[in-house]
Parts: sequence; C-alpha cells; structure tokens
Amino acid sequence: MDAGNMLKPALARGDLHCMGATTLNEYREYIEKDAALERRFQKVLVDEPSEQDTIAILRGLKEKYEVHHGVEITDPAIIAAVTYSQRYITDRQLPDKAIDLIDEAASQIRMEIDSKPESMDKLDRQIGNNSKLSAWHFKKEKDKASKERFKELEAHIKKLEKEYADFEEIGKGKNLLFKERNI
Repeated sequence: MDAGNMLKPALARGDLHCMGATTLNEYREYIEKDAALERRFQKVLVDEPSEQDTIAILRGLKEKYEVHHGVEITDPAIIAAVTYSQRYITDRQLPDKAIDLIDEAASQIRMEIDSKPESMDKLDRQIGNNSKLSAWHFKKEKDKASKERFKELEAHIKKLEKEYADFEEIGKGKNLLFKERNI
C-alpha cells in the first residue's frame, strides 16, 4: 500500500487537510494516474517567477541569510545571483536556484573569513616552540656569544608576535560584505 492509498480515506472524510507542492512531472507520475487521489486535491499551477519577482523574493530573505552566515549581502549581489543563476543553471527554476547561489556564496565567504590566513599560520609556526626553545637554551648559557644570540632571538620573537598581533587586528576589522564579485 502506498502513501496515496493510506491518505485517501482521511482526505475523503475531511479528517485530514493537506497542502502540497510538486513539479508538473511528479504530479503526472504520482497523482494524475490515480483518479481518486486526484479528486482529493485542487490543482493550482504556479509559474516560475520573473527575474524582478525573484529579486524581490531574495530581498525579503536577505536578512535571514545575513544573520545565519554573519555577512552583509548587498543589492548588486542579489541581482547578480538572479542574473547568473538564470543564465548558467538551466536544470532548476527561479527563485530556488538564485536562493541556493546566495546561500552557497555566503557560506563560502564565512568559511574564508573564519579560516586563518596562510601568512598568519606561518608566523604562528615561527613563533612556536622552536624559537622559544632556542631562546630558552641560549638564556641558560653564560658566555657572551650565547647572551647575544639570546637577545637576537628574543627581539626576533617579539617582532614576529607584533606582526601576528597586527594580522589579528586587520582580521577583526575585516568587512563581512557580500558583493556581486562573490557570486
């Protein structure tokens, strides 16, 4: 017994109120073939929205995606998402394909922002245990050359730590703006 046959008695009695959405092909394949099931539903055909309507839909959804991804989505980015999705994604319909494009691009931006840049990672490794261990080793030595080397290493570590702090400061001020070029 399929789901349609299980639902028909409840639909006929009025015990179950149901609203569904499907594609025209799926409607023909699953519902139209079963006349009793088809009688239980009112068919409402909804055309694909125009590009302008899709832009309006995306403007309405914009705030939810901004909050979810922590980025600001600009109006040109919305327009580009609609235009590019209409041009390059041919196997799906608006607004679905434009919404997915916005969601994926915003997600990618968030991931790029959250990941540590390669230059910071390199500095982090340079500052790491090897430099500090070398400095500690030279600090224990009493000869003049070791003391000089310790001072050099200590200055080098401080310089690297300052560079790292500068990178962190730049990262904090990074503008989380989602523009057309991000699509």
